[in-house]
Amino acid sequence: MSTDARKSSDQLKRAKQKRRLHMSQETRRRRGIYNSFDWVTFGLFALLLLVSVIVMSTASANAMSDDSGYYLRRHLFMIAVGFGVFVAVTLFDYRRYKDFLTQGYIIVCVMLLITLIFGTGDGANRWIFGVQPSEAAKVAMIVLFAAYLDQNRKRLKEPKFVLQSMGYMAIPTGLIFMEPDLGTSLVFIVVMLVMLYVAGANRRVFGAVIGIMAAFIAIIFVTLFIYTKGFNENLSGDIPWIPLHRYQLMRLAIFINPDMDALNTGYHIIQSKIAVGSGGLFGKGYGNGTQVQGNFLPEHHTDFIFSVISEEFGFFVTAAILCLFMVFLLRLMNKAFFARDFFGTLIISGISAMMIFQVFENVGMAMGIMPVTGLPLPFFSYGGTSMITNMAAVALVFSVSLRGRKV
Repeated sequence: MSTDARKSSDQLKRAKQKRRLHMSQETRRRRGIYNSFDWVTFGLFALLLLVSVIVMSTASANAMSDDSGYYLRRHLFMIAVGFGVFVAVTLFDYRRYKDFLTQGYIIVCVMLLITLIFGTGDGANRWIFGVQPSEAAKVAMIVLFAAYLDQNRKRLKEPKFVLQSMGYMAIPTGLIFMEPDLGTSLVFIVVMLVMLYVAGANRRVFGAVIGIMAAFIAIIFVTLFIYTKGFNENLSGDIPWIPLHRYQLMRLAIFINPDMDALNTGYHIIQSKIAVGSGGLFGKGYGNGTQVQGNFLPEHHTDFIFSVISEEFGFFVTAAILCLFMVFLLRLMNKAFFARDFFGTLIISGISAMMIFQVFENVGMAMGIMPVTGLPLPFFSYGGTSMITNMAAVALVFSVSLRGRKV
């Protein structure tokens, strides 16, 4: 084919692409937001929230002795507030977040630093003015990291830039880790790795970092094996060279053997496994869970709410809820393939990674196949900041999908 013929063919292809893009945009304008909106995914989302209300009504019935409906009312209120946030975030053009890259990063880091210094909590500085900033920081940093990678897209193959990108996420992750909040800092690490992988970061450096992390985890467990005499004796104190507190190390140790500290650190896992196993196929019935209603299972309206589902509703309902989560999250992930730009793809990838990891960790924690980290089950566990930020995260996915598709 001659040069002129190739040029003519390329021009024809570009003209066709422009016409298709114009037609797609015009069609969207004519159809409006109502018809462009993914009502199926939204229906799954609404169904998850509805089920969460049913579960919360029994999980929190005896959580506060003088007001059995307190946590349920708060849960409903936060869902209502979350829907307002959902609408606002969905209608806002996600591409405009790029304009706040530097300011947003500074605000997040300052907010986390203030929480670290002045925050309150049960043995940790996680709350300030009734809000848990680390929850909001998860979603904010997904958007900011996506903007950062998008801005430096041409440098993703440079080993130096991959390490620089990890340093970008290391500051907020480190501030959260020092609160201390191991669970949320793990979410940051998982999200960072997934987004770098999706962005196409240098595979050799990426693989080397994964290998180093895996080796470090293995060394921690080998060290714990030695210090606990084969996971049979409690730790007497911190291990100097491991940057974790004794109670965090004990959580890792009792993951291997909960009976080594059955009345303290291992109590939660043991009671949770009893609740999950005693539910059987059909459950003990709404409000009839002995572990839950007898208050044998701690934190049953927050961290261990999955155990409530298993004990009172049984295997089949539990499996149905997990399938509902799976279909919902798969539909969210699918939108990443059709986002109109690289920025949108990264946002959806980060949010999907965040939610998948939290569901996997929370469910695994309740069944004793993952260490206890205190991560909530999205939309189910009680927590105002968590509910609103998770709903905002879903809204970001809808915001991306509403702004067009690849053509």
